[in-house]
Amino acid sequence: MPKIGDGLDAVTAFAGAAAAGMSLFLPFTYGDGSAMNSPYRVTSLINSVPRAAALGLIVAVVVAVLARPITRPGLVWLTATAGATALAVNFVIGQAMTSADVLTTQNYIDSLFGGALIGSLCICAWRMRWSAVGFGLGILVVFVYGEVVAVFTSNASATADKAVHTPFWLIGAAVVLLAVNTVRHQHGLMVPAVPRMAADLPISPIIATTVLSLSLLLATEWLGREFDGLRGNFWQLVLAVIVTLAAAFVAAVLLPGRDGTGVLLAVALAAAADSLGDASALGWHLVVVLVVGVVAILTGLRWASPWGVLLGAAAICAFAAVAEQLPLAFAWSAGLVLVTWVAGFAIGSTRVVYLPSVMLGLGALFLPSIVWSIPTDERHWPTGSTAVGERVPGQVALAVTIGAAACLAVLYQLRPATPRASRP
Repeated sequence: MPKIGDGLDAVTAFAGAAAAGMSLFLPFTYGDGSAMNSPYRVTSLINSVPRAAALGLIVAVVVAVLARPITRPGLVWLTATAGATALAVNFVIGQAMTSADVLTTQNYIDSLFGGALIGSLCICAWRMRWSAVGFGLGILVVFVYGEVVAVFTSNASATADKAVHTPFWLIGAAVVLLAVNTVRHQHGLMVPAVPRMAADLPISPIIATTVLSLSLLLATEWLGREFDGLRGNFWQLVLAVIVTLAAAFVAAVLLPGRDGTGVLLAVALAAAADSLGDASALGWHLVVVLVVGVVAILTGLRWASPWGVLLGAAAICAFAAVAEQLPLAFAWSAGLVLVTWVAGFAIGSTRVVYLPSVMLGLGALFLPSIVWSIPTDERHWPTGSTAVGERVPGQVALAVTIGAAACLAVLYQLRPATPRASRP
C-alpha cells in the first residue's frame, strides 16, 4: 500500500506530467482580445502545434539524458519546478498579448519549457511505483484528451473561445506541488536503478528522438499538403506509412536492448487513436478516463504484454471502421474507453534498461501521426482539404499497426531478452 509520501509523489507526478503534456500537445493560450477567428491564427495553430510537440519531445529526451546520472533527486525535482514556473510565466504573458503575431513563438517557448519539465520529472517519477503510476496517468489523460476532443474544427469561430489550452490552475498546482517535493527530496540520494551506459551522455537516445520526431513531422505535413492540393491518393498514403514505420524502427534499434518496444507501440497507438472521431468536450467522461486509466496502468505493471497492446491498437482501428454506423454518442464513449484502456495498458507495460528510453516511448504518443493529416467529413480541417471516406483513417492506422508488429518481431530477433529490463 502507498504511504503518504508516495501519494504526494504520485499526485505531483500526475499534475506535472499533465501540465507538461498539454503544453506539448495543445495550442498555447491566447488573450481575450486577440484575433481568435482570423485565418492567420487558425493556420498558425495547425502548423505550430505538431512542430512544437516534436521540438518539445527532443528537449524532453535531452533533459532526461542529462538528468539520468544525477544522484541528488532534489536537483532533478528543482529542474522540473523551474520548468513549471517558466510555463506559468509564459501563460501570464500570453494572456496579456492581443496580437496573433506572437502566437507561434510563444507556442514553441511553451513546448521548450514543457519538455524540460516532463523530461526531468520522468527521471524522478519512473524510479518508484506510485509516482510512476501518477506520471503515466498524467500522460494518459493528455493523450486521450488530445485524441478524442476536437481542438481544430471547420467551424473555428464557434470553438475559438473554448479552453483547449493548458489551464492555469493546473500549471499553478504543478508549481506548488513540485516545489514541495523539491524540499522533501533535497537531502535524498538516488541510487541508479541499472548500471550506467559507457558514456555519461549517451547520444543514441537523442538521435533516435530526432529521427523519429522529424520524420513523423515531415511525413504528416507532406501528406497534409497532398490532400490540401487535392492530390491525396493511395500511393501517397502508402509512402507515408512506409516513412512512419522506417523512422519508428530506426529509432527503436538506436535504443539499448528492447527499449525501442515502447516507440513502436506508441507510433501504432497514436495512429489508431487518431482514426477515431472527435467530440466537442470531455465533460464527465474525465472520471471514466481516470478510473479506467489507473486500472489499465496497474494491469500493465502486473502483466506486461506488448503484443496485447498491438492487438488493442488493431481493435481500435477495427472499431473506427464501423463507428460511423453506430450512434454518435455511443461510438464516441466506447472509443474513449477503448483508447484509454489500451493506452493505459501500454504505459504500464513499459520496460526499459535505460531510464531516458521511457521518456521517448511515452512522449512519442504526443507526436503527430499521418492519420492526423487525413481529412474526413467528421474531421475536416479548416484548410480546404478534400474529405475521404470515413473508413480510410482506420485502414491506414491498421496498416501502421501491422507494420509496427512486424518491426517488433524483427527487433526481438535482433535483441535477445534481458533480465535487466526494469519496471517502476
